[in-house]
Amino acid sequence: METIDSAQTLGQAIRGTRIERGLSQQALAELSGLSRKYIGDLEMGKESVELGAALKVAAAMDIVWNAPAPTPQTILDHAARAIALEVANGDSQFALQLAMDCFLQLKSMNPSRLKKPPATGSLRFDALLAAGARAVLDQHPSTPPRWGSKLSEPWFPADDVMELTDEFRALTIRRTPRRFAEFNIFLKDNSLERLCI
Repeated sequence: METIDSAQTLGQAIRGTRIERGLSQQALAELSGLSRKYIGDLEMGKESVELGAALKVAAAMDIVWNAPAPTPQTILDHAARAIALEVANGDSQFALQLAMDCFLQLKSMNPSRLKKPPATGSLRFDALLAAGARAVLDQHPSTPPRWGSKLSEPWFPADDVMELTDEFRALTIRRTPRRFAEFNIFLKDNSLERLCI
């Protein structure tokens, strides 16, 4: 399989596809909303062509590139953004599920380091992501991240869906993995058990 690894190979691919479809440079320019000169420069492999416009032309020709597999950092950053949306919409339960799913994905990837993700808009969920990242990284010989802050008050996410008895709180505290307890987050649910953290 040939790869597109330079402006020249991109230009050749676009030119070949354009000719195969029976389009002139002017027709492709109109199809992509760009100038005929730009199409000519692109097909010649000029290094100075704008990437955004080149992607428009490639899309008009149905030339696509596969993105590399997501990295652990990409997974964590995406989860933080998705959690921020759910927190803003008032759905903390779904935000919690997104965090648990993120931790499961990260665990399967066995990352060696994770940097601070975007803020979620919630100190609780920021702390949860920091605790989960540390728990995942405990599976790999690495230095724990320096980001994340312990919550000033204990957080029992189960409080969001039901009223907890003192006995249930005590059991949850006993069953909470160390990394989460260090952040004053107390979880006892099947998601964490599947994580084996």
